[in-house]
Amino acid sequence: MSLKHAIAALAAATSLSAAAGEYTDLWWNPQESGWGANIVQQGETAFVTLFVYGPDGKPTWYVVPAAQVFAYDNAGRPAFRGTLYRSQGPWQGGPFDASKVQVQPAGNMVIEPAPGGSILLEYQADGVTVSKSLVRQTFDAPYLGTTYHGSFRLRQATPGQAPWGTRDYTGDVMVHVDAGQAFLRVDEGTGRCEYRGSYAQSGKFARIAGEYECSDGTHGTFEVTDFEVTRHGITGYLRTWSPTLNQYGRFGAARF
Repeated sequence: MSLKHAIAALAAATSLSAAAGEYTDLWWNPQESGWGANIVQQGETAFVTLFVYGPDGKPTWYVVPAAQVFAYDNAGRPAFRGTLYRSQGPWQGGPFDASKVQVQPAGNMVIEPAPGGSILLEYQADGVTVSKSLVRQTFDAPYLGTTYHGSFRLRQATPGQAPWGTRDYTGDVMVHVDAGQAFLRVDEGTGRCEYRGSYAQSGKFARIAGEYECSDGTHGTFEVTDFEVTRHGITGYLRTWSPTLNQYGRFGAARF
């Protein structure tokens, strides 16, 4: 099984946060509808369920109950590996009998981060090796409340130079999404920045990218990745680029 991506990342991973990557979602290959993977991640442990088809064409389930992180890439996205099992148990229509539950090791599984927010999933199951490139399965864009109050922590750097400082600030955030376009406005005291760009949903996360302009004259391009909406607020990772200043860091905002 090839581990080239994860192994190459291992040397650079020691200083990265364990919470930098989040894979909890439903994953699939859009060209191969009908099978996929459920991943539920808590810290550096993931529970993975594969719903596939056996040699007889019937639905087959495999489970990796405790996949562990063993490397990170330069963006902080983790690589997992663990033992894959197949199981059987009592019929659902009768009383549950724990003595009939049987769990047998069937192989191994590795998940590696890949470009564009995708993952590479490789596993062996009952003597068969499978390798797939997967993306998050998207059903619908989440509902966005109009106004939030947020906190930003951004590293700052002069283009082409190492980071030299960190900027922490709070502000009111307004978000509007329509027909694949997003508008974000951040009011910080007497200053304001407006961000306009394309909006693309990917599972529970979204990406926003375009141009921004602030009331102090600063302007350039930006990207928000890992943008997530919950009932209580929004979070994301913001990067901005301008001729004089680059910034990158996380933000979170509570819904009013």
